[in-house]
Amino acid sequence: MTEEMNQSPPAKRRRMPAANVVISHKVVTGPYWFIDGDFILRVEDYQFKIHHKRLECSEIFSDMLALPQPTKMENIDGCAFVDLADSAADWMAVLEWIYEPGKFLKRPHVFATLSAALRISTKYEIPLLREWCLADLRSRWPRELEDMGSTSLAHAAELEAISLARECDVPEILPAAFYILSVQKWSASAEGGRSHITLSPSDLRRVIVGRERLNEVTLNFAIDPVPEAYARLICDSCRPQMERFWRSMLTPKPAKVSHMIGARFVTSRILRSHGIAWMD
Repeated sequence: MTEEMNQSPPAKRRRMPAANVVISHKVVTGPYWFIDGDFILRVEDYQFKIHHKRLECSEIFSDMLALPQPTKMENIDGCAFVDLADSAADWMAVLEWIYEPGKFLKRPHVFATLSAALRISTKYEIPLLREWCLADLRSRWPRELEDMGSTSLAHAAELEAISLARECDVPEILPAAFYILSVQKWSASAEGGRSHITLSPSDLRRVIVGRERLNEVTLNFAIDPVPEAYARLICDSCRPQMERFWRSMLTPKPAKVSHMIGARFVTSRILRSHGIAWMD
């Protein structure tokens, strides 16, 4: 593991907000426990003995560590420590980015790792990591539906994405996340599927209203894919073929991801032409 910082300390300094103290009864030494470490993070039942200089990538920790320390204070293994009311798994993801950035950034990440990094980088103000997270999220849930590809459909974590966007202030991914959620098949299963996330009442209304509008405009387009306003621009022999093409594009074929992408492309064109902003 490299011992060099991957960015210099930020110039801006602010005071560390009051933290919730977590009392751990069973302490487990985390994977990031360095013999020459000089600062300990206690998170849930884990302890991470790291180098305080590494935390200067965080504006919050940079502020806290710059404060004068008392001459006599409680310590662990001869090191100052702080209790954090976070998830240990979240911190493991961030510590990998801090200590092994090359390894962390090169491999593809599941949504859980991405959300862990975004939560910590947002809470403790780690600009470089947060920007990396935002870039990844925007590629999965792009602003323009035409840019949506198999990556967006493969992750299928729209509920989690909406919750994360609300928690960490990432509103730009909401339209795509709401859209994908609205076109998915819904199950009547009482257990609610794999996700333990629930939408807020206002977000649930957005999905339902958006789904209704989407179904309405899609049905109208399927019935009359070439309205009279455009019919005069198309030769009579081409019109039946064009109608069949548009209707086939709007026919759901869940087994074919490429077809789903095509249908979404067509539908996005329909929404734009009708001026429907169903996420409003």
